[in-house]
Amino acid sequence: MTILDFKIDNCFFPSDYLYDLENFMWIKFADRVNQGKNTEKEFLIGITPVYAYIAGKINNLKLKPIGTLIQKGKSIGSIESLIHFGTLRCPLAGKVTEINQVVIDNPKVINDSPFDYGWLAKITTSENYDDNISLKKIDDCKEELLSQIRKYHVKCFKLFPDFQIYEIGTECAATLAKLDEFMDKSMQKGQVVRLVSDDPTADLELLRWAEQNQEEIVEIIREKNNALISSQTNNNNYLFNIVIRKKKD
Repeated sequence: MTILDFKIDNCFFPSDYLYDLENFMWIKFADRVNQGKNTEKEFLIGITPVYAYIAGKINNLKLKPIGTLIQKGKSIGSIESLIHFGTLRCPLAGKVTEINQVVIDNPKVINDSPFDYGWLAKITTSENYDDNISLKKIDDCKEELLSQIRKYHVKCFKLFPDFQIYEIGTECAATLAKLDEFMDKSMQKGQVVRLVSDDPTADLELLRWAEQNQEEIVEIIREKNNALISSQTNNNNYLFNIVIRKKKD
């Protein structure tokens, strides 16, 4: 399991990866292919959590086939969601030696795990990546990543939500009734919903609700209500982001 050293606004970034922030991509050294003067190197390539959030729930992924020669900065494929279509640009020149069939079959894995299970492809290259000024170590780009996260209002969760429910200024009892109805009518087993509430008791009430209903609370994140949209009746300056996975059929 990858050790994730840096946490930026609840988003985690591995220290042993290199980041192409302009194109929201990362690479990770995988292996040396040949020995000798012209040693080729193999890298994993993928997208950052920032791009995974911007794109939304990814439902279609296309990648260049194995054996394709890719120029630096050119397309290695594309991703598509209900709200986004984007070109995936390779930070290095090289040849595609493997594609991740897991994400071809289930593109949402990229949203859920952009660094680990959600890698896109392996690239073999003889290019000296140390001289590639577009690729940066985490120590050299933490501030830029923070700027991107704030610019695009990125939220990183343990599981990327399939659905979003916003209940602002609503008492928790009414919110739970809506949540029950929504999960019963609109969600399948294993799907994930993000509930946003400004009720000051939302975290405790949802934990109690999940235990009673045998549903799974994936995580609860409390954040400052910077938008100042909290209802004056509950006088709460915080929002709860509660991520729930449906366990029952």
